[in-house]
Amino acid sequence: MASTKSTTEPTTPPHPFDRIREGAKGAPPALASVAQWMLRHTAQAATLSITDIAVACGSSPASVNRMARTAGYAGFAELKADLALVMRATIDPVQKLRDEQHRGNVAPVSQYVAMGRANVEQLLRDNTSKDIEAAARLLSTRGRIYVLGLGLTAHVCGWLADALTPYSHAVTALSVSGGTEQSASRMSTIGKGDVLVAISLPRYSRDTANLARFARERGAQVLAIIDSHAAPLANEADLRLFTSAAHPVLPSSYVAVQLLCEALVAEVMRRNPASVAMAAELTESIASQLRGGD
Repeated sequence: MASTKSTTEPTTPPHPFDRIREGAKGAPPALASVAQWMLRHTAQAATLSITDIAVACGSSPASVNRMARTAGYAGFAELKADLALVMRATIDPVQKLRDEQHRGNVAPVSQYVAMGRANVEQLLRDNTSKDIEAAARLLSTRGRIYVLGLGLTAHVCGWLADALTPYSHAVTALSVSGGTEQSASRMSTIGKGDVLVAISLPRYSRDTANLARFARERGAQVLAIIDSHAAPLANEADLRLFTSAAHPVLPSSYVAVQLLCEALVAEVMRRNPASVAMAAELTESIASQLRGGD
């Protein structure tokens, strides 16, 4: 009789930031404050000494060490080593450009295409179908949808807001103009039943995380689209989707995030029984403007 092999796939170890978040739940205030500091200052948490971290968050080295154990580590040294591995993958784009210049060449187009393909493949590994379905359910709300992204991310957010508009009750693109101040003004009435979709890629904007925190405090749900757990926005989300943004030279690639946004819109349409008729009506109305009159 032939033996059968187990088809169970090896589970991915929890991300250190997720372990810190879980450890902070129900932890004493002294430990929770250490965890929150680490989540908001991820680079420093991976590089500073236990004493420096204790001073920075107004705690003690003993509390920092206890927080690490609460997160499932043997101690702070093991947690720091785990964080260092994560942060090592985040390379300063300026340094990447210097490396290219030092080698005396510029990466060919094929290298950029290969990186874009790798980002798309990573998209499938980082997000399950359940993650996408959960996000689509959020975006199928009968409340208002706000879409936020600062810097170059604003262009992707503008596309997402436009694409969702025909199939949603009310969509507002927060980053059209005016920067952070106007974005905050446009979402001043956000509240329970509303959803904020926030996108943050390197180089991260702290303002995006701050506005997301405001939205959650007002009772709205936050869907964060980020490239890694190190993004400050990760700490302010009810649901997180991941999109790799690695690029040989640029701070971020937007290939995968655009594809993810298209997938979300498609899932929202698929969940709406009237979407086919709505899409046909929209197409017909646009087409009528393109036809020449007799």
